[in-house]
This record gives sequence, structure tokens and C-alpha cells, in this order.
Amino acid sequence: MADQPNWLYKLGNLLVPSSQSQTTSIATVTNKRILTELVNSFEDSISRESVGSSMLFNAHFLIILHPDTYEERQNAFPVIVDEAVKAFKAIIELHKGQYERVAPVASSWFFKFGGGREFGGETVSPSDIYVVGALTGILPGNEQRQSPDKLHVTRRVKQTNRYEKVDVDFNTFQHIDFREPGAFVVKFKFDTSPIQNERTPMPGSATRNVADLPRSIAAGLAEITYYIAELNKEDTYLMRDREIVVAREEPDNQHFPNYLLLESAYVSNPHARIRYDDATQMFQLASFSRNETRVNEQLIPRSEPANPQWYTLPDKAQILINSMVTLNFQRTT
Repeated sequence: MADQPNWLYKLGNLLVPSSQSQTTSIATVTNKRILTELVNSFEDSISRESVGSSMLFNAHFLIILHPDTYEERQNAFPVIVDEAVKAFKAIIELHKGQYERVAPVASSWFFKFGGGREFGGETVSPSDIYVVGALTGILPGNEQRQSPDKLHVTRRVKQTNRYEKVDVDFNTFQHIDFREPGAFVVKFKFDTSPIQNERTPMPGSATRNVADLPRSIAAGLAEITYYIAELNKEDTYLMRDREIVVAREEPDNQHFPNYLLLESAYVSNPHARIRYDDATQMFQLASFSRNETRVNEQLIPRSEPANPQWYTLPDKAQILINSMVTLNFQRTT
């Protein structure tokens, strides 16, 4: 009789192995598991993307689930996104002490849920969650790209169970069914100016108080008149944000208020960033495109979005993109 419990336990293992039962329980996709994957991916991106005194982080996320799991969880997506954003903000506050400024590339967090049975050559099972993160510029996945460039993303690799930076071909997403109800855009706003020590200004000082420069003003900080040769189209863009992204106009980036969108296959996504630098009180440009970018005929070297190499823009400058799109930049402040 004393051995009966052990005998019953062994019989139970023959019918339902305990390890299998535990694995099934752990592998079940819950709202909490999706949220945890998102939060872990975001927190990893801070240490991976931040540079020097500037905190950078991923702003675009694709969440890929098995179609059955997608259908089962889709009603909870808005709540998951809401909780993820709360967690992101808490993490940023937690890490703020390590950096002088919060310097995101985008102006919103972008979430897109999709269902698929295969991703990147791997079978997507009902227990799988794939979170793909990038600084900016992830497409919904079903459009045909005109650019052959690959996308630089962060994702957890099954073999190592660690987040790694990988290059993903855009065709990787062609088997994923991204639906409009699964897309969410949450705008954010952070003080991107450096943390400054409080000092009493010296009498008679003529130094400009750059902290008083508004992030957005009606007249714009700069005016950019652009001409697209292939369309014979000219228009004007007012730079009202301290930092803008120059990019090709595509469905996934029309939500962002600080994007200068250009209808041209010769413009990359993103192509460049233009910012106002508080320290120098000058405008600067960084180019991320493999296509040529010139300022007043000077070739601008390409850099990575996570480590932009800034070039000082004159108050009046001509920016030539791939010899096909001309931007005439004029400072107005």
C-alpha cells in the first residue's frame, strides 16, 4: 500500500507525461505572454540601439502568431498595446539616469499583429510568438517593395533564445496576413533636449536660451521646397518639429506627423533625418540611404539609424537625393 501513490504517479505519466503537460501549459499563448515578449523586445532595444548620451529604442513592432492564435487573441490586441505602452514608458523612466536625452527616431509606437503559418523559413505553431522590432520603417508585409534593400530588425532567435540583430528580406513577410484591425499607432512625446544643470545667467550675457525654442511653431523652424523630377512635381514642407524623417511615401508611414514623405522610388525609407541641434544652435542632416545624398554638391556619407553621423546644414542649402529629388532647405528661425 505504501507504494501505491508512486505506482499511480507512474501510471499517470504513461497516460500523460508530466513533461509534456508542463510544456503545453508553458507554451500556451496568453495575453500576458504576448505582452511579456513585447516588453522584453523593447527593453533589449534600449541597450542595443542607444549610443553615447542618447537613448534610442525600437518604435515599430510586428507580432506574428499562428492564424488560430491570432483569431483567438485578436479582441485583446488593443488592451495588450495599451499595457505595452505603459510598460515602455516605465522602462524609459527607469533608464533615463543613464542618458542625457531621449532621442527616438520615430514620433509614435507602431504595432501590427499578423497571422501566418510560416515565417523566415520556420513553421509558426499555435504556441509561437514572433516579435520583430525596428527603430522605424517596418512595412505591413504584403506590398511589393521597389527597393532591394533588406530590413535591419531585432528578433529572438530560437536556437539561442536571445535577441539578435538580423537582416530580413522583405519577402519574408509575404506569407503573413496583416489586417487593418490589427494595426495600432500610439503617439509619444519626450523632451529630447539635453538635461542641463541649472545655472544663474551672468549679467549682460547675450547667450541664446535654446531651451525656450519651441518644438513646434506655426511658422515652422525651417521651410523645405522640394521638386520630384520623375513626377515633375513641386511642393513645400514646413519643418515644425525639432527633428524630421525624410522617407519614401508608403502606407505604413503616413501616420507620422514628423515625416517628410516623397513620392519617389529613388527615395529610401527612411532616407535621412534633419534635426535642430541645441548645442550648436544649427540644423544637421544624417543620411541612411545606400542611394546618393548630397548637400550643396558635397556627398554625405551613409550611416546607420542607430548611429547617425550628423552633417551641419547651412541656413540655406540644396539637398539632392539620388540625382532625382531636390530639397531646398531654408532656415526660418
